Amino acid sequence: MEEAPTNLALPPDQGTCFGFQVHSAIPLHCLRDGEGSPLDVPVPREQVPTERLDPVSEWTEPPGQHAFARLYRAGDRYWLWSAGAGWTLIEPEAPRITLPLSGDPTLREELVWTIPAAVCLLYRQDLVLHAGAVEVDGRALLLVAAGRAGKSTLVAAFAQAGYRVLSEDVSCLRLGAHPAVIPGPAMVRLRPDVLSHLALPGARVLRETASRLTLALDPRRRGTSNPLPLHSVLVLEPSTDGFALERIPTAEAIRRLWSFTFRIPLDPWLAACFHQLADLASRVPILTFTRPLRFEELPATVEYLARG
Repeated sequence: MEEAPTNLALPPDQGTCFGFQVHSAIPLHCLRDGEGSPLDVPVPREQVPTERLDPVSEWTEPPGQHAFARLYRAGDRYWLWSAGAGWTLIEPEAPRITLPLSGDPTLREELVWTIPAAVCLLYRQDLVLHAGAVEVDGRALLLVAAGRAGKSTLVAAFAQAGYRVLSEDVSCLRLGAHPAVIPGPAMVRLRPDVLSHLALPGARVLRETASRLTLALDPRRRGTSNPLPLHSVLVLEPSTDGFALERIPTAEAIRRLWSFTFRIPLDPWLAACFHQLADLASRVPILTFTRPLRFEELPATVEYLARG
């Protein structure tokens, strides 16, 4: 590994992500090839909302702590306040994401592809899940788990084994005639102790803190952000020994995945999200996958899942 006001003209096209053709005035390092519909990321600016704001959601980490992000609605626009960054303006109908000038510049790309992008994807009528995704034999395998349950580590283990990473933390699903995953940023975020057990050739460190490293994956393995058919959804759970896959009944699958969906708790978004999740659960296998949470078991875990 190696270490806005609306403009009439879009910034330069830098690549694709989540099916968007990203026109960005700032450098973005985790985009893919291909084509898509425009997403504008103009020059960051000092900005504070002046209109009336209606609170929508807030996120805390860990549970019970102070909020690190709050989302507000102002008509057809959204404002995201995030700790250490400031105010981000989200205009999902454009779509356009204007980042704050303040804050850590190395954090900007991560910020774009979390809540701001998720809001734009909802307006595009896609389903957004807190999940990783990898490509196996031309199909997408979705990996769902709560924080610190090994999801990102398993995604990175697939990358180490030569499989294409479609997303590490936020996954976009399109439920048309054939449910599909639309690849997100070619990025993984890992704890330093995890990275000491994995090798990711061609990856580059973008940001490093005491608790996490953000890496841009090898450009030669990114591909496009064209949709890939969804093979199955795996809810990750720990075991003391061995591997096991077990199908989750449809009603239970909806209940379990609901907490992993990104949703705007307003009508009609809640109803649309539920209907999409029910559609997904009725058409795609959703299974629990139990496996040992030991670094030495990662190659065997990848091999087990790759065999199908």
